[in-house]
Amino acid sequence: MAMSTKIHPLFFAPFVSSTMQIEPGWIDSYGHLNMAYYHVIFERGIDEALKMIGITPEYDTERRLGIFTAECHIHYRREVLLETPVRITAQLLDYDGKRLHFYLEMRHATEGWLAAMEEILFLNVDLKKRRV
Repeated sequence: MAMSTKIHPLFFAPFVSSTMQIEPGWIDSYGHLNMAYYHVIFERGIDEALKMIGITPEYDTERRLGIFTAECHIHYRREVLLETPVRITAQLLDYDGKRLHFYLEMRHATEGWLAAMEEILFLNVDLKKRRV
């Protein structure tokens, strides 16, 4: 993997994403964010964090390596409505040459309340061989 063996700053303080708005098509018949779109928002937030450690589209094309999700768990805590601005925090829990393990939170961008939590394990995959 492209990361060094020294401790990465994401171990010490969570990354905080840009503020994201809920899109109208993500709202379900109950008037709140459909559960599938929580993952979309978490994915957008983690993409911002991954850029900080050098995992960008260029990482995929130049090195022929990619990050695949191996496992993901979401805990829903509070309703998110159309007008709710959110931010994602990402904390790197552990990593090595094959894996990245993150803990994420979705929070109201201005009020700070917790909407959901996600734990995710990524695998570093050789895109030519399609193997870790």
